[in-house]
Amino acid sequence: MLKNKRAEVALQANKLRNGLGKVEETTKLVGQMSEELAVAKVQVAEYTDQCVEYMGVINAQQRNADEQQRSVAARSKKTQEEEVQCKRLADAAMRDLASAMPALEEAVKALDALNKKDITEVKSYAKPPQKVEMVMEAVLILLQKEPTWAEAKRQLGDQYFLDRLRDFDKDNISDKTLKKIGTYTAKPDFEPEIVGTVSLAAKSLCLWVRAIEKYGKVYKIVKPKKERLEEALESLRMKQQILAEARAKLRELSEMIARLQKEYDEKLAQKEELERKSRMLQLKLERAEALITGLSGERERWEMTVERLDKEFDNLPGDCLIATAFVAYLGPFVSEYREELMDDWFREVYNEAVPVTMDLSMKNFLLDDATLRDWNYMGLPDDNFSAENGIIVRRATRWPLAVDPQGQALIWISKLEESNGIEVSIVRKLW
Repeated sequence: MLKNKRAEVALQANKLRNGLGKVEETTKLVGQMSEELAVAKVQVAEYTDQCVEYMGVINAQQRNADEQQRSVAARSKKTQEEEVQCKRLADAAMRDLASAMPALEEAVKALDALNKKDITEVKSYAKPPQKVEMVMEAVLILLQKEPTWAEAKRQLGDQYFLDRLRDFDKDNISDKTLKKIGTYTAKPDFEPEIVGTVSLAAKSLCLWVRAIEKYGKVYKIVKPKKERLEEALESLRMKQQILAEARAKLRELSEMIARLQKEYDEKLAQKEELERKSRMLQLKLERAEALITGLSGERERWEMTVERLDKEFDNLPGDCLIATAFVAYLGPFVSEYREELMDDWFREVYNEAVPVTMDLSMKNFLLDDATLRDWNYMGLPDDNFSAENGIIVRRATRWPLAVDPQGQALIWISKLEESNGIEVSIVRKLW
C-alpha cells in the first residue's frame, strides 16, 4: 500500500507541479513577448518613417528626373535642328567649292606632269617670250614675290618650287592679290592653249594660275559660309557636350531612383514582415495573458494542493500503517469503536515519531470520490460507515463476512461484479 500511495500522491503532485511550471513558463514568456512586441513596434515605427523618407526622396528625385528628361528632350530637338543647319551650311559651301575644284585638280595634275627638264627650259631663257614672262609674273604675284624675270629665275632654280605651288595656301589669297591676278587673266593671250604654243611648262603654270584665281574668287564667297559653318559646328559641339552631360545626369538620376526604389521596396517588405510578426506576437500575447488570468485562481489552489500533497507524502508511512491495520482488523466493529481504536493507534504511531496525519479519514485516504459515486449508484448506502465497509471489502486480502440483513451488500456486490463478468449466486443454508 505504501508503494502504491507514494506513487499515487507523487503523480498528483507532479501533475500540479508541471502545471505550475507551465504557468511560470507562460508568465516568463509573456514578459519576453511583451519586450519583443515593444521592440517590434519601435522597429515598425522606424521602418515606417524610413519608408516615408525614402518615398519623399524618390518623389523629389523623380521630379528632378522628369524635369531633366524634358530638358534633354528639348536640347536633343534643338541639337538635331542645329545638326540639320550645319549640314545645310556644309552642303552649300561644298557646292560652291565644287565648281572650282575640277580646274584646281586639273592644274595640280599639270604641275605633277612637269619635270626638272621643263623647269630648266623656262629658266634657260635669257630674254623669255612675252607669254612666258607674263605667266611667271602672275605666278610670282601669287607667291608674294617681285614680278621680275630675275626673281622668276631664282624661284625656278629652287628645288622645292613645284612643291610650293602644290602646297600653296589657296584659302588665304588677299583681295589685292586677286585683283592683280585678274589683270593678267583678263588678257586675251593668258590662255593655256595660247601659252602652250610657246612653252608646255608655261602652259601648266598658266593652268595653275587660272585655277588658283577661280578657286580664290569662289573661296571669297565660300569663306563666310565656312566661318558660319565653323561657328555653327562649335556651337553644335558645345550643345552636344551639354546634351551628353544632361543625358549622363539623367542616367545618374534614373540609377539613383532605381536604387532608392529597391531600398524602399526592401524597407517596405521588412516593415510588412515586422507588422505580420507583431500581429502574431500580439495574438499570442493576448492568448497567454488570458490563460494566465484564467489560471490565476487555480494557481493558488494548485500551490496549496501541492503543499498538502507533499505533507501527505511525508506522512504516508504512518498513514499507510494505520490504513493497513484498519482494513485488516476493524471490519467487524461498528463505527464508534473503529474511531476509538484508530484514535489510540494515531497516538501510538505519533509517539513513536512515525510521520502520520492525525485527522486522517480512511474514506478519503483509501477511496476517491468517483469510485464512491459509482458504489452509491450500485446500491451502497450513502454513509461513512458503509463507505468504510466497501473499502474493507475491496482491499481485504481475505474473503469478508458481510452481515447484511437488508440485502444492501448483496445488491452492491452483484452490480459491482457485473463489470467483471461475474454472476453472483445466493446460497441459503440453514445450520
